[in-house]
Amino acid sequence: MLGIHRKAGTTTLLSNVEDLATIPPAVVILTGHAVNQREFSELERTTRTLCKFLPHGASLTFTGLCRPNFTGTILREMIEKHSGHKVGKDVQLSYVPLFWGGETLQKFKEKPKLVAGTGSGTPSLAQEIFLSIFPSVSTSTKLSAAEAAGLFGPIYRDVLRALEFELASLCEADDVDYSEALDLCKQSGTDDLRIPRTFVARDAIASNIAISSMGGRGSMGVVRAARRINETGEKKVLDLIKNALSLCGKRFRHSRIAILGFSGLESPRDPKPSPPPIIQTLERRGAILSVYPGKDNKWFEAGVLSDGVRVENTPLRAASKTSCVLVALDRSDFEEISPQKLASEMSRPGAVCDLSRVLEASNVERAGLFYTSIGRGSSGT
Repeated sequence: MLGIHRKAGTTTLLSNVEDLATIPPAVVILTGHAVNQREFSELERTTRTLCKFLPHGASLTFTGLCRPNFTGTILREMIEKHSGHKVGKDVQLSYVPLFWGGETLQKFKEKPKLVAGTGSGTPSLAQEIFLSIFPSVSTSTKLSAAEAAGLFGPIYRDVLRALEFELASLCEADDVDYSEALDLCKQSGTDDLRIPRTFVARDAIASNIAISSMGGRGSMGVVRAARRINETGEKKVLDLIKNALSLCGKRFRHSRIAILGFSGLESPRDPKPSPPPIIQTLERRGAILSVYPGKDNKWFEAGVLSDGVRVENTPLRAASKTSCVLVALDRSDFEEISPQKLASEMSRPGAVCDLSRVLEASNVERAGLFYTSIGRGSSGT
């Protein structure tokens, strides 16, 4: 997106904050998440530099996730100290709990946004700015509540994901197909549970903020437990692939493995495009990898992956001559692929690890392949 706007001339990328001094901005949007000391220090450096030439009447908006009272106390004091302006009188300060959870850009844009301001007045200027980007923006004067609200959604998803992993493990231990139990569960009205498919989750950002903000004031036991469970996600995927390969009489070393899509496999904190950790782990174990990044991950083709990883533009080309296929695609990206087509491209014996549950297990097995998934374990053909 940045590249598109730069090419169109609507966005200029500066090398550092000091370059703004020539034309001091009247509207400033500070981005990022105040998770740890390193990120806080970076935000402080940026704000301190910006405040040297911040004009009277400017509007500042901090977007991202942070602990409650961060914007109205720490950030406010920082601005007043280094700019000499009084927040609420000389400059406006607002907060937007802006958080991308991995959904499509269209869904992210359509989701209602909230702008909270300091003092008793509503942040009208900030609302106007964000309405030019998002179709629905509401305002609030309850700044700390808005900061807490920004954490609630991601933390809820993080805890729910851990519960899904635990329920999937229960099904595996008792030889029950988790997806079948899930379908029956939905019929009785429990709609929030899903297939556990996100492993190194962006939602960890909010959980880590909440845990660190509590300090010695409380345990946050449920959130901490959820983090421990979810952090084992990569191991769960590795075990799934290992078991699938063992069904084919193979090990990681020298085995050809295709990764179709990266949904749920991305690292949550990388500031620039980087390969999912699972790819690096499989390479270290000697696997020969081919990948199909998916329709929304074309930037992975531009030298992000190592030279040893073959990048293909279709799922079938990536699966060609492989013993194991790891599926992490959305259904819309996989709709034209049948188990029969997949089996015709793969080596035999072959196995499918279906993280997204876009394939029907019985159809895969009828095509002559082994089928495995989280919450199901393995089965023979």
